Amino acid sequence: MESSNTYSSAEIKSGFFVLITIVLLLVMTFVVGGYFKKGADEWKIEFGYLNGLDQSAPVYYAGREVGKVDSIRIRPGEPRPILVTVKVSKDAYVRKDSVAYVDTLGMMGEKFIEISVGSQEAPAMETGTVIKGVDPIAMHVMIRKMNLLADEVSKMTETLNPLLKTTSDIVQGNKEEISKSVANLHEVTANLRDMTADL
Repeated sequence: MESSNTYSSAEIKSGFFVLITIVLLLVMTFVVGGYFKKGADEWKIEFGYLNGLDQSAPVYYAGREVGKVDSIRIRPGEPRPILVTVKVSKDAYVRKDSVAYVDTLGMMGEKFIEISVGSQEAPAMETGTVIKGVDPIAMHVMIRKMNLLADEVSKMTETLNPLLKTTSDIVQGNKEEISKSVANLHEVTANLRDMTADL
């Protein structure tokens, strides 16, 4: 029984499709993995706190994605111990007064870095210079501030209660006089309206 070395048209098409798919997957892997970084600048950003930023998180400039987080390193003993290295497109014109901050993207809560445009008068920042990072507010700090605010509102309410009671007592004891004053005010208003009409 002889074996056939010929392939059908369907088999050739299937093989070609698989080959193209593998090539596309390899290209996407290289792009996403950051192997094509020839047109990117490297910047370092100092933070004191990150609040869940992941490596390979996106980097935005003026609301447009321009790069990725390349690495996150902890520097023990430094006043701002988190050093984030990002690879950013050369299109992002970083100025000397540009700052970076951590923001949340969409409903899923993905963290990303936003680099501000800076002022128009500021010159360009030298590539590789450390960008100042603005630390996000930690959740426990926000909760503590809300609790302090609630305590202040409660104290204010306790202070206002006697004043409100005194005002209520004054109104209750002078209802007749207040009614007369309101009636007189209506009468004066009507007289002024008539006088204005005559004029």
